[in-house]
Amino acid sequence: MKIAITGKGGVGKTTFSSMLSRMFAEDGYRVVAVDADPDANLALALGFPKEVYESIVPISEMKKLVSDRTAASVGSFGKMFKMNPKVDDIPENFCKEYNGVRLLTLGTVDSGGTGCVCPEHVLLKRLCSHLILQNKDVVVMDMEAGIEHLGRGTAPRCRCFYSSCRTRREKFTDL
Repeated sequence: MKIAITGKGGVGKTTFSSMLSRMFAEDGYRVVAVDADPDANLALALGFPKEVYESIVPISEMKKLVSDRTAASVGSFGKMFKMNPKVDDIPENFCKEYNGVRLLTLGTVDSGGTGCVCPEHVLLKRLCSHLILQNKDVVVMDMEAGIEHLGRGTAPRCRCFYSSCRTRREKFTDL
């Protein structure tokens, strides 16, 4: 099962994602948690030890991997790149695991003006499409705030798409 958690910033997406991931792992599922939020905190919410958390290399910092797989080199963003990169080895080689949860982190831009993370999103999208899950497999995606990931199609073929929101009465008056 593939589950994406989305919504406004500060409403508990990461907390909910970590709780789901840990509950599935405790029930014997093989869990891949994906931190697709540029403000990556899922490792902390999952309770990863500091030494494991600090050893995580986000996809956005794997410049050679992204370049090799998507044919997009630094400085050439906005041009053509592969939309179907090789991804079958990524969970095994690039995830960190703790308490039965394997974690993959997308990352963010280094600083203003350094370009987009489009190739990294393509790699993540392709990985999520590629994962063929068995009965006891689950992918939990902690998405970035807002709707950018919807336009990019970063979370394809999800069975569930949960949207967190603030529970204030005026939020529901326009429904």
